[in-house]
Order: sequence, then structure tokens, then C-alpha cells
Amino acid sequence: MIKEGRVLMVVDSNDPSKDVVIKKKDQKIPENTELVVDGYLIPEVPLVLAYHKPKDVISAMKDSRYCLGDALQEKSPMLVNAGMHPVGRLDADTSGLILFSSDGVLTQRLLHPRHEVEKEYVATVEIEGSAENIDEDLLRSKLLKGVETSEGTHTASLLRVVDSEYGDGLFDLTLTVKEGKHRMVRRMLANCGFPVVELKRERHGEILLADLDEGEFRGMQDNELDWIQSLLD
Repeated sequence: MIKEGRVLMVVDSNDPSKDVVIKKKDQKIPENTELVVDGYLIPEVPLVLAYHKPKDVISAMKDSRYCLGDALQEKSPMLVNAGMHPVGRLDADTSGLILFSSDGVLTQRLLHPRHEVEKEYVATVEIEGSAENIDEDLLRSKLLKGVETSEGTHTASLLRVVDSEYGDGLFDLTLTVKEGKHRMVRRMLANCGFPVVELKRERHGEILLADLDEGEFRGMQDNELDWIQSLLD
């Protein structure tokens, strides 16, 4: 559409003759600018989108491998041109919820530890025996106190431990963290004696992955928008 000159940027809503043709895919578009395609006004760029990242998708807007930027481009090139960007990252071998934001201030508040926005993960770990062999109280205490890793000391809150659907000898640990350091959850659990074989993010703040299919996007529900706005107030 852009190569064909079909996308225009509205300069004066009362004078269509002043519309400017967008000529480049990476052309910067001012915030709150209205866009027109084939004479039709396109919807406003959303503040936040939720995406279910599959494993092996790279958390970057540009990469030689398939990445978040490619996924967003496939949904709508307009979202990329409008500056939507991922809120943090997930490792290539981690799946689950990742947010896209069109507001830099919101992104900072979603990510910075001082705002204490929780992120919830389900880590599938491998141990010998049954779930009863896991001393939940001891593990919970270690995580709350802080686990030393090569990247620093980090804390987490253990919510529950259950048998994993992946098979015998595997267990799902659900935990929350308020930081987002590189491979932090994997490092913490490995140093507690629980090597992670699968990791999935289920929640970021009040935004849930729920039943969103892998590779799909969704907009925000009213209660999620209310929570997002509370971060900006």
C-alpha cells in the first residue's frame, strides 16, 4: 500500500488536499496523527496490544530471524509505522504474553522495577519423584529472600506447584517477579536446584494471556484499560 501511494497522513481534517503521502515503511508519524487508506480513515493506533509469542520468535523489531517486528508488520504495517514497540522481551525459548505499546512513558512504567508491576510465569521443571518431594515452604523462602545469580540477586514469589501435563518427573511452578533481567527466572530456579525445561509468561500486571492463541494479537478489555490508565495518572 505504501509503495503504491495509497497511505496518506492527515494534516488538516478540513482540507483533504493537504494530506501527505507516506512514502517509506519506516517513516516517522507524529503521535495522534490520523491516517487515510484509499480515502478511508483508519482506526486510531491502540495504546496497548497483547501478543502470544511462540517459542523461537526473537524479541526485537528487526532481526535476520523471524521477530516481533515481523509479527506486528503482518498484523498491520500501520502499527509499525506508528511506532508500536514491544514492552520488554522474552527469550527465544520462552513463550507467552508480551505487550506492545505506542506510548514510551507507559512502556517505562510497565517495565521499571520501582513501579512494581508483577509478571507471572509458569516454569516447567524437572526433578526426581513427585511434587510432594518439593519443599514448597523452603523454595518459597529462598525465592523471597533472593537468589544469587551471575547477573545479580533476584527475588520472586512462589504461588503454587502442580504436576505438569508435559509428563512424568516434570512439575509446573507458578511464580511472580517484578524485574525482567535476562533469563532471570531460569537462572534463579536452576540455582535452587530446579532446571527449567519450559517457561511461559501468563500475566503482565493486570493483563492476562488467558486463552489467546499462539501467534495472535488482541486489544485491551475495559478493566485492563482502566489499570493501564492508572499507571499513567
